[in-house]
Amino acid sequence: MIKNNPFSSHVFQRFPRLLKLLFTILLFLFFFGWLIHIIEPDNFPSIFEGIWWAIVTTSTVGYGDFVPLTKLGRMIGILLILSGVGVITSYFAYIAKMSISSDQQFLTGRKEFSGTGHFIIIGWNGRSKRIINNIHERVHNQHIVLIDDTLKKHPLPRTNIHFVQGKASLDSVLLQANIKQAERVLITADLQQNELQTDMFSVLTLLAVKGLNPHVYCLVEILTQEQKENALRAGADGIIETNKFASDYMEECLSRGMDVKWAESFTKEKGLKIEQIPMEFDWKGKTFKQLGVTLLEKDILLIGIISGGETLIKPPSDAVIHQNDILLIVDR
Repeated sequence: MIKNNPFSSHVFQRFPRLLKLLFTILLFLFFFGWLIHIIEPDNFPSIFEGIWWAIVTTSTVGYGDFVPLTKLGRMIGILLILSGVGVITSYFAYIAKMSISSDQQFLTGRKEFSGTGHFIIIGWNGRSKRIINNIHERVHNQHIVLIDDTLKKHPLPRTNIHFVQGKASLDSVLLQANIKQAERVLITADLQQNELQTDMFSVLTLLAVKGLNPHVYCLVEILTQEQKENALRAGADGIIETNKFASDYMEECLSRGMDVKWAESFTKEKGLKIEQIPMEFDWKGKTFKQLGVTLLEKDILLIGIISGGETLIKPPSDAVIHQNDILLIVDR
């Protein structure tokens, strides 16, 4: 029976390329160190001195403490210089390439996250950005992994946020975010898409998360009442009903005739505040619904407008916003 040789080519191929290159260099230096010791034993009394000379020579340092004296020894030195410098250069060039490749993977969201006890936030928008900032204000060293399939590059590259590019409903993407060792998961809704489709994607993502890590705490943002029960059945530990809160607030404002004192009291209890903000040039011509989505991405809730001196709470979704209108918003 033939036993496996640990240095066979089959096993050797399994090593990472950097280790194989390093092993080749060490073998290369050992060979020339041994060879010069054999050729000039008086000048290089041990293999160690030979290896030292080979390292100093290939690194182009050239201390001059050991020098070949015979013609054959100098020929070996010439061969070492011509071949060794290239080998050593290729090693450092590969290290630089690996570093650049690692940075590129980090920026494009293709690098795996290996930490534990981290928070995973799914979806990049104004709400998730604010949540990340608030978490880091309280616990600066909290590891956070952001998953999003619309971004092409890391949105916060100079932070310790880890970005994973891809659909969070795919096991491969969740495993790249190390879902099995995550502590909490937040699934935010994409307000730019159809509400029903957005909720269905959130529920599908929740099923994928719970399938890989049944014990992780998962908070889900749901837009439609119909999908709330599905999210609970899928294993949601908490549900955020964004539309329900907005609708309840608008209904109360409408029934009370937009009483400013009550609105301020209501929003104060909720940790919010009501404000009037002027129109920006880019908003002119948008419908109430379009502008509402734009502001909600910035974590601002649009509840009405003041147009021509008239206060309109929750006007028709297709109502066009004009340049001189004043917006009524709820901000934190």
